[in-house]
Amino acid sequence: MEINKTQTKPEETVLSLSGRLDFMVRKELQSALQNTQAEGAKYVLLDLTEVSFIDCAALGILVQTKQELADAQITLSLIAVPGRVLDVLHTMNIDKMMPITSAKQAV
Repeated sequence: MEINKTQTKPEETVLSLSGRLDFMVRKELQSALQNTQAEGAKYVLLDLTEVSFIDCAALGILVQTKQELADAQITLSLIAVPGRVLDVLHTMNIDKMMPITSAKQAV
């Protein structure tokens, strides 16, 4: 997995992820999300355009991080989610926990 960070607005950060989101990259993903919070972002967008696979470990990190960020009054959203990954998110009801959009757009 590769993570690229972009700050689109002063309080909005986009993390563009690529590759497989699985157990092996959990620490890297957690660290990137925690760093974004420490840098003062109020909106964190995960761009999943280039993600080819997501497993239950990555889903768990997303859910846990979403709650941690919400406690700090930070919004976590998923954007540009490809079909297979979107199917998994819907099946696991992640779409009921956090905003998911099919196109890149701000919160």
